[in-house]
Amino acid sequence: MMIGNIVEKIMTIGNWLAKLVYLQILWIVFTILGLVAFGIMPATTAMFYVIRKWIEKDPNIPIFDTFYKSYRADFLKSNGLGIALIGIGIFLYYDYTISKLEIGIPVLHFLIMVISFFYFIFLLYFFPVFARYNMKPFEQFRKSFYLSISRPLETFAMIISFVPLYFFFNLFPFFFVVAGAPLIAFPSMWFANRAFMQIEGRNS
Repeated sequence: MMIGNIVEKIMTIGNWLAKLVYLQILWIVFTILGLVAFGIMPATTAMFYVIRKWIEKDPNIPIFDTFYKSYRADFLKSNGLGIALIGIGIFLYYDYTISKLEIGIPVLHFLIMVISFFYFIFLLYFFPVFARYNMKPFEQFRKSFYLSISRPLETFAMIISFVPLYFFFNLFPFFFVVAGAPLIAFPSMWFANRAFMQIEGRNS
């Protein structure tokens, strides 16, 4: 009986690892098919969409069909939003660099660091929000920003979840290569989904 349970758990772990590896392969292949610059955003949103389905107790979905459907449907929208996100990120990076090296105003430097931190938190929610809701771009940004400042427990849990992943990938870099992207995305989607359900339950 005990041996049977152990074998069953090993098979379950192996099954999930195979799914994560397959999802990583799809993410890489479709990123390359989009010439990287135009593939990484729709591939990432499609990856989050598949993970969302898993979290919502639908573990046996057809992974390729689900991924490809999301990738194709959201190709233009995700790239448009991606350009905006990259633009904001570049702006903050250069502001941070200039304030540190040239302007030398501590208050301004600190303010840019705070804004950059909230931008990072915003990104943690951006992809889960995209995977769950069909929204216009402005609503997408507004919802992600609202969650980033209104759900401190989930945000803290997301950040903390990256710590063991960091050490795990350092100890076993092979897993980062074969399943890194979905392993990083999974806790963000899980905790964000928890926030979604609580908010929707409160509003219903």
